[in-house]
Amino acid sequence: MANDTSERDKNEYEPPPVSDAAMAQLFRGELSRSDTWRSRLDTTTNWALTTTAAVVSFGLSSSASPVVFLVGIWMVLSFLLIEARRYRYYDLWIRRVRLLENGYWVPLLRREPIDPDAIRELVSLVERPQIHLSLFSAISTRLNRAYGPILLVLTLTWFVKVYSHPRAPQGLGEFVHRAAVGPIPGEVVTLFLLMLVLVFSYLFAASFFTRAPMGELRSLPRGRRAPLWESFYRPYATRTPRRRTQGASAPPRQTPPMH
Repeated sequence: MANDTSERDKNEYEPPPVSDAAMAQLFRGELSRSDTWRSRLDTTTNWALTTTAAVVSFGLSSSASPVVFLVGIWMVLSFLLIEARRYRYYDLWIRRVRLLENGYWVPLLRREPIDPDAIRELVSLVERPQIHLSLFSAISTRLNRAYGPILLVLTLTWFVKVYSHPRAPQGLGEFVHRAAVGPIPGEVVTLFLLMLVLVFSYLFAASFFTRAPMGELRSLPRGRRAPLWESFYRPYATRTPRRRTQGASAPPRQTPPMH
């Protein structure tokens, strides 16, 4: 009899429901963690901006060598790779915040049942954390947000330095000869920079066509792409949502009875 009672208790046992206070604490913890990684992204960007300002200020002087700009480009690329790695971790934590918002808090505010699919995905992320954002997407996104203009400034100032110091070259051969760095011929340096510009231009342009990461703001509803020209000057543009009608059609007007 005792065994039957214990088995019945096990079968009838149900885990206690998760309270709103526990979900609020979970949401606060995930939000704090994502904010910490977001501040780390700002730190790396500040390093890149400070390095670029110092390299441009020193490199445009008459006594400086064009090698200074190549060193600056190498340092900014290092910062870009570091920030792309940090951005992948940031995407992991902000993904949890978005799932909590979309699956729990939004239905709670709407007086609707919670989204079981979002909560199930959140549980899998908490149980076994995995990075979902690829390195390609992270680099292209950070190029779009910050590092594209920084690398463009360094590349243009290198070109201006090689072209104008000490005077304008007589032809393409002299320009390529000036680009030499020690034993490395100018052709190799010029070809390397050209390939670098083409690769990062492709990554920068690809960021406008690929789907934005989950933590990024979306300009338009899902399933509809924003035009490329609109993304250049309004990357976070929003449109006024259409109000939902309360019914499929208005009720027919009733005519007064005939007397």
